[in-house]
Amino acid sequence: MNTFNKKNIKLKNALHKLDVHDHLCLIYETQQEQFAAVVPFIRIGLERKEKCVYIADDNSASSVIDAMRTEGIDVETAIKSGALAVLTKKDAYLKNGYFDPDLMIQFLKDAVDSAKAEGFKALRATGEMTWALGNDIGVERLIEYEAKLNYLLPKSDILAICQYNRKRFSPEIILDIIHTHPLVVYKEMVCRNFYYVPPDEFLNHAQTSLEVERFLHNIKDREEVEEELLKLNTELEQRIKERTAELEERNIELERINSLFVGRELRMMELKEKIRELETKW
Repeated sequence: MNTFNKKNIKLKNALHKLDVHDHLCLIYETQQEQFAAVVPFIRIGLERKEKCVYIADDNSASSVIDAMRTEGIDVETAIKSGALAVLTKKDAYLKNGYFDPDLMIQFLKDAVDSAKAEGFKALRATGEMTWALGNDIGVERLIEYEAKLNYLLPKSDILAICQYNRKRFSPEIILDIIHTHPLVVYKEMVCRNFYYVPPDEFLNHAQTSLEVERFLHNIKDREEVEEELLKLNTELEQRIKERTAELEERNIELERINSLFVGRELRMMELKEKIRELETKW
């Protein structure tokens, strides 16, 4: 199995572990990286009887649908049944002709309510965020929206992946995106985000003291984790040494027993030979 396939399987396993309320950002550099994460994300949602919404922008809707078909999704049936919707920015983020974080969050709330009313277990949404690179009114409020989503998701039956093309967004924007997502998908791995900043803190413009407190806690927590890992590693090494010594002792004992049996067999053979000699003489 090549490295790509191993990574792909690992990523799909991680995506299967996601649950309602999870808020992720996908930071990708190629379409292959992008679709390797979001297409299985949609497929898993369909398998779990969740309403799935894909908002296309960096790619055409037809490209997204083709990628879904390649993954084995019966797109036509899913769309016809209402289980899948492939939208554009004008259907969602820019529905009113401009972007307003609160209106978009209300859009998602309504979508959750509608999905539940239709019998779906939850709403699973993912959007290509390149629409925010345009000149539409309100796009500068993107980061505010991402932070406010962290108020919505913990109390609504929704999980979401926000997709960011690293080649198109500035490092400053990507940094804020990392700060506003508890989970990050990067290089085909789903990672817990140590740099996530809770919305109360992120949206508080006088946040320096809170940020210092969080940094100190993170430093302390990381040190404690490293100490615990070192302790566990030391214990494991000791157990391996003890087990190795025990196996060596057993091996020595087995060799001793084996030599006894071999010696006994040799003596028996010698005895039989002598008996045959005596029988021959007599």
